[in-house]
Amino acid sequence: MASRLQKSVLLAATFLILATVVGAAFAMWSETLRINIIVVTGEVDVEWSDYWHNDTYEKPDLDVTTVNITEEEYEDSEVIKLKVEINNAYPCYKVAIFGVVDNIGTIPVKRESAKIIYDATEKEIDLDTWYQLDLNNDNLSDIEVLLKLYEDGGDGSQIDPGYNDTYMLVIHVLQEALENHTYTFELQLTFAQWNEVE
Repeated sequence: MASRLQKSVLLAATFLILATVVGAAFAMWSETLRINIIVVTGEVDVEWSDYWHNDTYEKPDLDVTTVNITEEEYEDSEVIKLKVEINNAYPCYKVAIFGVVDNIGTIPVKRESAKIIYDATEKEIDLDTWYQLDLNNDNLSDIEVLLKLYEDGGDGSQIDPGYNDTYMLVIHVLQEALENHTYTFELQLTFAQWNEVE
């Protein structure tokens, strides 16, 4: 019996040694591959590259109203804000302000929101919808505005890097506007990376 036990132990030890040798041989035949990864993020960056109004085209024989557009430059001399001043307007006066939004970043962008801001009021607006504004809080609408894409200025779905969309803001002075009064408001367009905007 001892001889059988010795044979079994010897056989088990032989298999154990053989498994160790084969395992070591396989371990020596392995090789590790690695990948070094560098991620450089892009940039969302838009600016107004061009802007104009149609005052003289709409009413060439009537030259009493003036429209001035000035720009505010921010970092890197980018035009982020346009200030529109309309002087000597009158009821039923209508003008369109055009602005070209350039994507000067490296990531495609979409318009996330559009807001009209005046006093402490922020009003979300949609394209192709007229909005009446009571800018002097007398419960009468003074001005109405319409924001839309200009026909020749992109489709509004996405602006790829190096491309642009052209927006048109129509401003219409209503009958209830006060004489000899100044109305001030701001249009704010916010753009975000294309995959975060529905």
